[in-house]
Amino acid sequence: MEIRKATEQDLDAIVELDRQIGQIHFEQAPEVFCPPSSQQRAFLLDAIQSEGRQFCVAVLDGVVVGFLSARIDINDTIPFLTKLPVCRITTLVVDEHHRSRGIGKALIVHCDHWAKAKGVSQLKLEVMSFNDRARSLYESLGFKRQSETYAR
Repeated sequence: MEIRKATEQDLDAIVELDRQIGQIHFEQAPEVFCPPSSQQRAFLLDAIQSEGRQFCVAVLDGVVVGFLSARIDINDTIPFLTKLPVCRITTLVVDEHHRSRGIGKALIVHCDHWAKAKGVSQLKLEVMSFNDRARSLYESLGFKRQSETYAR
């Protein structure tokens, strides 16, 4: 398996992976997530081309089987929060037919190296409470729950 920077040529595969995760989220929380739409294509292309963002793909036998998108944030507005840079993983998706094979872990390790090279020591991400599989992966990689979001 190869982890590399995503390119515009990967867009069709990325859109399909995004559709997979988008459909799951919409089915589980339609009050929060919209169904997958054609608007995602332009959004994802913009993210791939963004200079300040990490957007990488996992490639297995020439096929994109996962992707990770992340960015570095620095708090400069809230006085009670640290000013240290934080790497926020915004999306992590592994193809439904390739899960539980270490692909998600490899993408996170790759992102961690990228963040450390930029002087960032903390990775953060959000995961929906219904996504047991993802929560289990993150916990196995040392992520700890820092907060919970409640909605009514």
